[in-house]
Amino acid sequence: MKIILIGYRASGKSTVGRHLSRKLGIPFVDADRLVEKEAGMSIAELVSLKGWQEFRKRETQTLASLQETMVCVLATGGGAVLTDKNRKLLKKTGVVIYLKADLPDILERLHRDAKHASSRPSLTAGDLIEDTRVVFAERIPLYEATADYAVDTRNKNIVQVAEEIYRQLLEAGIVSKIQTLKQKTIQ
Repeated sequence: MKIILIGYRASGKSTVGRHLSRKLGIPFVDADRLVEKEAGMSIAELVSLKGWQEFRKRETQTLASLQETMVCVLATGGGAVLTDKNRKLLKKTGVVIYLKADLPDILERLHRDAKHASSRPSLTAGDLIEDTRVVFAERIPLYEATADYAVDTRNKNIVQVAEEIYRQLLEAGIVSKIQTLKQKTIQ
């Protein structure tokens, strides 16, 4: 069983995922970092050299390779939900949680990231604000359709978001299932 975090880029999937994995006592996996490791380059370099299609192919391969991973918190890339195959893999693999960030927060984080050597490649040839508005609106229905649960991240810090996810998992009986699976892997 995996706890899978989906949402737009800069919605906090990796940061919240690391915190949640510590709280649950299970490993954290970042799908984008796995793609980078396998490719031997950053996502920005991969997209620049080989295009988005190659990145998406590698992303699907990475998600498929994680089917055998027993228990973890998995942070996906923002576009992982774009293909039907990926959405099915995610749903089949675990509990999918949509980190629902609002557009102003995402724009602020992306703008802040752009000041540092960020590894986030541009999604289109447009500017950051228009690019984000268009792509964000297109992806929201995919996130909502794929998710088992949604957590609104607005006006919440990382700890609050992770705690809200934990409470949802606890109420649904998922935390006890994770504990049982952890015990099986220890034995």
